[in-house]
Amino acid sequence: MNGPQQAPEDGEPRAGVFTSLRQAVATLVALAHTRLDLFSTEIEEQAERVVWIVLWGVAAVCLVSVALLVCGLALVVAFWDTHRVLAAGGLALVSVIAAAVAVYGFLSRAQARPHLFRATLDELARDHERLSGS
Repeated sequence: MNGPQQAPEDGEPRAGVFTSLRQAVATLVALAHTRLDLFSTEIEEQAERVVWIVLWGVAAVCLVSVALLVCGLALVVAFWDTHRVLAAGGLALVSVIAAAVAVYGFLSRAQARPHLFRATLDELARDHERLSGS
């Protein structure tokens, strides 16, 4: 009679181990799903950020170019009879200075971009700490 009684006892720990293993795998899958969802959200945010930067940059370059061209033309026409070379030279100097300021602003803004996937990396580091027991 001990034989039939031993089978349920042996079966219970196995079922408990398999159930625990299945729950652990389900938890890991849910954790990976959450992290991948966060990762994809960050990719979408970065892509949207880049698109907006490019659109605003193109619009700014086009509009500033037209404005500077019209202003320069108006200035040269205004001084055509008296100091046209001085007006054209002054415009060239102002344009070079403005271009230098714009390049500096662009480079400083491009270098100050946020760290890519920072939230995902932080979450993965926290997960690693929790799982390793550190």
